[in-house]
Amino acid sequence: MKLIIDIDENVFTRLFDNGIEDYAIVNDDLFKIAKAIRKGTPLPKGHGRLIDVDALQETFIEPNIYLKTNEKGFWCVTCKEIRNAPTIIESDKEE
Repeated sequence: MKLIIDIDENVFTRLFDNGIEDYAIVNDDLFKIAKAIRKGTPLPKGHGRLIDVDALQETFIEPNIYLKTNEKGFWCVTCKEIRNAPTIIESDKEE
């Protein structure tokens, strides 16, 4: 199972580079980590590649060319641009 969790940066740092043997701190961090896991968002089995759409928008050659309906902008991108977009999480599907 793949899970996206939101964990405090300080807790994450202490988890991998604490150098402290104060178990009261460790136990408190373990509680925070367990809570973050419980609140995590599971990714569906067989999901596709997850990309950074914000980074994709920055690659537009002509960012002013878009279709506009009411107050919502619709961006047109090519399949090549999507394939080349930065990957955040690899696909869960077999190639």
